[in-house]
Amino acid sequence: MDVEALLAESGTKTSKSSKKPKERPNPLFSNPLSPLSLDICARFPPELHDYIIDHLHDDRRTLSICTLVCRAWHAPSTYQLFMHAGTIHVDCHNLFRFCELLATQRLNPYIGRLVLESHVIDEQFEGGPTFQFNEHLQHFTGLPHLWYLRLHYHHDDVFPSFLAAVAQNFTSVTALELSSFHFDSFSQSLDLCAVLPLLRRLALVDVVWYDQDSADSDSDKDVAPPSYGESGKLVEAVVDCRYMTAVLRWLPFNPCIRRLQIGKLRNTADVPLLSNILRKLGPCLEHLVIYDYDNMYPLDFSSTTTLRTLEITGIRCTSLRDLTWLPALLSDLRSRSLERITFVLVLPERAGLDLFDWPRISALLAGLDLKRVEFSLSGHRKWAVKTITEKLGPKTYALKVGQWERGYQYALSRSDV
Repeated sequence: MDVEALLAESGTKTSKSSKKPKERPNPLFSNPLSPLSLDICARFPPELHDYIIDHLHDDRRTLSICTLVCRAWHAPSTYQLFMHAGTIHVDCHNLFRFCELLATQRLNPYIGRLVLESHVIDEQFEGGPTFQFNEHLQHFTGLPHLWYLRLHYHHDDVFPSFLAAVAQNFTSVTALELSSFHFDSFSQSLDLCAVLPLLRRLALVDVVWYDQDSADSDSDKDVAPPSYGESGKLVEAVVDCRYMTAVLRWLPFNPCIRRLQIGKLRNTADVPLLSNILRKLGPCLEHLVIYDYDNMYPLDFSSTTTLRTLEITGIRCTSLRDLTWLPALLSDLRSRSLERITFVLVLPERAGLDLFDWPRISALLAGLDLKRVEFSLSGHRKWAVKTITEKLGPKTYALKVGQWERGYQYALSRSDV
């Protein structure tokens, strides 16, 4: 509000001589505190605005600013903000407020990512709010474009009302992540996947199946595996659970999987199952990650003919026996599309790097014509840089060092790429 308006409100009159001529606003400039005028937005076609905003799909801060620029930018910016860049986290504290927001239907078409946590860890609930999936999932209605759903911390029995609510309210979900989740049986988790017709990515992290738990605790008890029907909808699978036998038996029945991440195999009987997965899915696998790899049980990668990236972590280098499989693994790779290999090594001592058959490894890497090779090691930064550079040759690879959670990551990129 300007001075003239303040004087008018106070009843003070100004003389005509003291009045200044009213300046016309310059149409080329606008108040930075107000939205852009429609004539400015009309100078460029709306397709150009949408194209620029689409490039900001992962920049949450910039998208938040774009929603306030003008009406023409509000809808596409809000769409990208809630569909891709932002994730709504709902727990016991904001459950009912989020249900009230859904009832208004204001943001429902824009919500694409949703995380539901039934409990907040390390918090007392006596007399406080609760969030039960079996009871409250029925209230999550009106989300037509929801594509990512994470259900975290459900240690109760899964009721039929839970599956019914998922089938009714989350049919548009293409990526489902279950973490710290309990099921009565593995078949029950398959029923959950079956009610999602568009499911393409499934992540099972710290999931427990009670029937698998009882089978593992009683070694004499032979539990018959459930009958699996072939499913062609899964494209990506992430599995990192305590009991993985049932999952490893089920994965080969998903022939369209292109991305696969496997956690640590705690049971030696699961190694042949993983080998069977590589044999069945190898001709179509493009990205493979194996965490906490136990090199005592080497795997056959000769069937992975379309592999583009390979990552193996948790490799312990304590004796020469631990590394004899590495040249054999590289020689088994048949994929002509392979671009990057990552090895995460645990070196208790510096001498671990000397155990490599470096001449053979260097020749194999050069023959694969890789764009990037990464060796991630747990420490010994300066010494390891010198050693790797000398062994592989500085003319072939350019060495880059980066910090990672347990040590240093050494990325060796082809100098001609």
